[in-house]
Amino acid sequence: MIVATAGHVDHGKTSLVRALTGVETDTLAEEIERGLTINLGYAYLDGGAASADLTNSIGFIDVPGHRRFINTMISGVSGIDLALLVVAADDGPMPQTLEHIDVLDILGVRQLAVVISKIDQVESARVDNVQEQLAALLSERRWSTPLMFPVSSRTGDGVAALKEQLLTLSSGTQRMAADSGFRLSIDRRFNLNGVGLVTTGTASAGEVKRGDRLQLLPLGRELRVRQLRANNREVESAAAGQRVALGLSGKIALDEIQRGDWLVSAGGPGAHERLDARLRLLASAPFELKHMAPVKIYLGAKRVAARVAIVSGAQGSLQRGSSCLVQLILEAPVSAVWGDRFLIRDQGEDLILGGGQVLDPEAPRYGKSRPDRLEWLAALEMPDPEQALTALLQADRAVNLTGFWRIRHHPDGATTAGLPEQIRVFEREGNRWAVREALWLSLAAWLQQHIDQWHRDHPQVPGIKMLDLQGRLDPGVDQNLAMAVLESLLRKGQLTLRDGHISRKGFQPAKSQQALAHWQQLRDHLQQVGQSLPLLSELVAANRMSDQDVREALRVGLGQGELHRLNDHRYALPEQLAAYYQHLAEADADGEDITVGNMKKRFDAGRNLTVEVLEYFDALRLTRREGNTRSLLGRANVQQILGVGP
Repeated sequence: MIVATAGHVDHGKTSLVRALTGVETDTLAEEIERGLTINLGYAYLDGGAASADLTNSIGFIDVPGHRRFINTMISGVSGIDLALLVVAADDGPMPQTLEHIDVLDILGVRQLAVVISKIDQVESARVDNVQEQLAALLSERRWSTPLMFPVSSRTGDGVAALKEQLLTLSSGTQRMAADSGFRLSIDRRFNLNGVGLVTTGTASAGEVKRGDRLQLLPLGRELRVRQLRANNREVESAAAGQRVALGLSGKIALDEIQRGDWLVSAGGPGAHERLDARLRLLASAPFELKHMAPVKIYLGAKRVAARVAIVSGAQGSLQRGSSCLVQLILEAPVSAVWGDRFLIRDQGEDLILGGGQVLDPEAPRYGKSRPDRLEWLAALEMPDPEQALTALLQADRAVNLTGFWRIRHHPDGATTAGLPEQIRVFEREGNRWAVREALWLSLAAWLQQHIDQWHRDHPQVPGIKMLDLQGRLDPGVDQNLAMAVLESLLRKGQLTLRDGHISRKGFQPAKSQQALAHWQQLRDHLQQVGQSLPLLSELVAANRMSDQDVREALRVGLGQGELHRLNDHRYALPEQLAAYYQHLAEADADGEDITVGNMKKRFDAGRNLTVEVLEYFDALRLTRREGNTRSLLGRANVQQILGVGP
């Protein structure tokens, strides 16, 4: 369990940690001289002297209370299990007490214990009075009935009872996200003699082992874990909820690692400059938050400037005490996953304004307020991922399972487990998708019906082009789903794709008398030119036809099997290709290498034409290219493939 102290400066946080653990967390000379914690301090309390594992150990983070060091305090309480709110009995609640309570509330700290310190310096009635003040102060928060412990770090009164309660809570703490990928926000990095580069932080998810390879984000560098310490012990593995120090190796310099960078296992989202989130503005905030207001974001140990774009739930500005969906537009990329808590302060970093929870760390630049986008974010606000997936699928969406689980940093989460019944899962462009079976079948029927209608409206056209078909889809239909359904119909042979046109199986375009006449003219021309194989533009010029007329005539020839299309610009009759193949056969019989240079001479043609003919033979699997030479594949049915002879 990770415990962080919180409270006003000089209320005894560091003394309390020392009394509980025997460890002095003020290690900087300036801290010791001034009696003021500047940096984060760490101490550990074992669950028992004989305990060999770390499951019941407690890691303490002693955070600074002075408002000048609030940045350090914020990074210290990210990802903790329990907060110790320390309030001195003589002072009672102070400005930093209230500020720290806001921070703990915004960052979603579930457990809070209140320690009333310095009880040896006041009368018991004063202690009771401070308890009443704090109970009233916290009654409106998430901790309506917090545990309270009057203690004196100087005399030891109450320390044993507090320690016993913390150990009891530690044994019952359930670690979150232990089955997801490893994540750790770096709060310190340094070089250590005999070890090398070391980074420290609180593991917020997953598990890491010695020898693992981790990604440093946002830099994107891969590093290997050479040594590992958790809760101040050398270990072979560490998990979420532990203070971890990692000795790292790789091509990295100390100054390339920044406070707030993340170490993560593979499979999660990278670093991004836009985060979609739910943001709540404190009721005590000094002003409303306008659209595109500049702020400072605190996420993990990272601090970055940003602007807040209001997406939904507020008109023009976010009112005090209210929440809305926003997109955080960051000045620099950060690593985040679904559920990460963040805090915002004003641009001058004088005031805590509010905070919230990241919903989608891969937010889009455009379309942030579109209905389908708001539907996606509404599902992501559901804490149960299976419930969120069900909601999206029932709304007739194609869900990118790979992306859905990636933003939660579950590398192996894109499975069919937990999906509702009657769901079809399909693969496309490296991602796994899911959609209701009824929607898949409905879209398949629409595609076939639409192509049938296209044939009726355009009987002389061989089919509909892909771009035209995509343009006729309903705007709400996911393009990945549409293409997956189309590819399935093509594989099954219910549709065909030829020369860039999609058609129903067996469809033959009607041939107009004019197109037939034009094809006869082009065929005669190609027969006359022998093996020169003119370009499309040359056919247009030589036959005094329009480009459209020539293309329609060529489609007639292709449809009748009387023509070959080498590429977009070159066509050939079967007998022309048979003559070229005969040159290859003769060269092979003479023991001559089939190279571009040799065939160029035998073809008595230019280099471009020679290459195009040879590549077409490769595509027909009549030849095989091996480096700069080709070999004949010895096909007995060459004439049948080329369409010549009986």
